[in-house]
Amino acid sequence: MKKKASSYRRHKTKTNPSWFFFFSVIALSTWLTWKYNPRFVPDAVVDSINAIQKPKKIEAGTDEAIKSKTVSKLAPQVSTLNYNGTSVSELAAKLSQFAVTDGEKAKAIYDWIAHHIAYDVEMFYSGQYRFVRPEDVLKSRKAICSGYAILYQALAKEMGLQAVIIPGTAKGVSYGVSQNNDENHAWNAVKIDNAWYLVDVTWGAGILQDRQFKRQYNPHYFATPPAQFIYDHFPTNPTWQLLPVFYTKQQFEALPEVKPQFFRDGLQMVSHPTHTIQAQGTAEVILKAPQDTIVSARLESASGLLDKSYTLVQREQNKILVNAAFPQAGTYELRIFSKNKAQDGSYPEAITYKVIAQKQGEAFPLTYSHFAQNNAYLFTPQTKTLPANQSVYFQINVPNALKVVIIDQESQNWKNLERQGTMFTGNINIGSGQVAIAAKFTEGDQYWTLVEYK
Repeated sequence: MKKKASSYRRHKTKTNPSWFFFFSVIALSTWLTWKYNPRFVPDAVVDSINAIQKPKKIEAGTDEAIKSKTVSKLAPQVSTLNYNGTSVSELAAKLSQFAVTDGEKAKAIYDWIAHHIAYDVEMFYSGQYRFVRPEDVLKSRKAICSGYAILYQALAKEMGLQAVIIPGTAKGVSYGVSQNNDENHAWNAVKIDNAWYLVDVTWGAGILQDRQFKRQYNPHYFATPPAQFIYDHFPTNPTWQLLPVFYTKQQFEALPEVKPQFFRDGLQMVSHPTHTIQAQGTAEVILKAPQDTIVSARLESASGLLDKSYTLVQREQNKILVNAAFPQAGTYELRIFSKNKAQDGSYPEAITYKVIAQKQGEAFPLTYSHFAQNNAYLFTPQTKTLPANQSVYFQINVPNALKVVIIDQESQNWKNLERQGTMFTGNINIGSGQVAIAAKFTEGDQYWTLVEYK
């Protein structure tokens, strides 16, 4: 702001002063006040800010183009660069040692800030937002979203890049649908080789968990494709959606809660493109997924996570069928998780739906990890409870299985299902109803439980 102020002083000595330039300077200096306390800023100033933030022509960059700019090969020293000063120009000079192209510079700034600036939890929860300079952020090593965005823009300018700060609504901690959250967040757009890319280094740095900042570097929010970014970021100026057709605020609010894992695992929505699902006793969500992606799901009520038997996830070629049953009428969250088959550990959350159920449904049998890993599909029975002392027809498709058996868990009596290709079927007399479906995939005596009934 000092440079802009001195620039104005030079202008005002001329015979015909530029009143618009003066007004622009005022607008820029009050931008943060407008963001968090809009009632203190006149509408005319707001309009000028919007005009300043919008270049004459916006060309959105592509995911393929940014990947080709070798930003993934950026030297690892960037994120570990130790700089304890408060000079934007000094830090920019140090980062420039590791970055040559525009793409590398933009990513270097993102990586350094995400690894070195913590979220200012105290300021966020106090609600006492104040204007900060980039030097203030470097000194304190913490900021809320506006501070992250200001520092990113300042470093970009020093490194010869054009970047803007974008105010808008984000589906973060402070977001509530239809609660007039017109603006609760700020992020950036940066120009790389004459095309614009969206950046949110605040979300790239970590998450808020139990009112604490947890540093968790996330590369997803650097140069995020606009079609993905719109799921959780809605700019006040729709131009910065960088989409050929703009979303309305109502359309934005209706979108499901989508996490980076959803896009990382190559998932796509097939059946439900909006957040809220109206259902009877059961609901089915269909997703498209690559063969190496496996999915799980859990149902959650106001009292917490429900038993796993209230969801059943199956694969049908390139589609994932997520079925949910409800213990009673009410409102639920259907949380869907995914990961690559080759990855160990838990499933990160991918997408969440709100489901309004009108009545009770019947729970499903439990499925185990080898069910998903081997792309098994259970045709029948799909109910958790089986009738005791009766004959029950089983039909299950298990690719790569050599043999599939029904095990009576009380008597430990094993009965083979008849094999026809990858399909296994048979009528089995059930004793207590406590049975499991198990499969053998290799020679020997090792069987793996796929499904369990109670």
